[in-house]
Amino acid sequence: MEGNGQPRAAGAEVRHGRFRRAGRSKMAALALRCVGRRCLLARLGPGLSVRHIVPMGTTAKEEMARFWEKNTKSNRPLSPHVTIYKWSLPMAMSITHRGTGVALSLGVSLFGLAALLLPEQFPHYLAMVKSLSLGPALIYSAKFALAFPFSYHTWNGIRHLAWDMGKGFKIPQVNQSGVLVLILTLLSSAGLAAM
Repeated sequence: MEGNGQPRAAGAEVRHGRFRRAGRSKMAALALRCVGRRCLLARLGPGLSVRHIVPMGTTAKEEMARFWEKNTKSNRPLSPHVTIYKWSLPMAMSITHRGTGVALSLGVSLFGLAALLLPEQFPHYLAMVKSLSLGPALIYSAKFALAFPFSYHTWNGIRHLAWDMGKGFKIPQVNQSGVLVLILTLLSSAGLAAM
């Protein structure tokens, strides 16, 4: 009988029994999981549990101090860095490639921002520069300085594309392609500056 005085349907009893069995199997799975976790932690021991890796409540500064104290006590060597390595052509070219990429990105961004914010059109500012009566050597040098990062980044980017295809990884080839990039950069920068 149900709570309102009517007899319980046979289907309801079957459903209720299924729910009871499902509840028991969930409880059994949960109990097995807890027991298994305790056994695993007991086998690993307290030294290997996650709770003991980093003490709770420490700051990053304290952790870093402890790290350096441990390294000093064990006399571990410092990892080599830029001031230790002997500079090579590929190393210098890699750093220059990143630098020219940043410079080009900033230059284009600043030029675009100036085009949006300055009150006059580009020909007005070009006429202002021409009215300064700068010598041809200074104008050529300024144009060369503007063309150099563009040329270098372009030619070295082509070199990187060749590397992406799996070509030119041997050290003599890396050095030869580096020298070729420098020659092409100087020639193309000089040509663009002469325009």
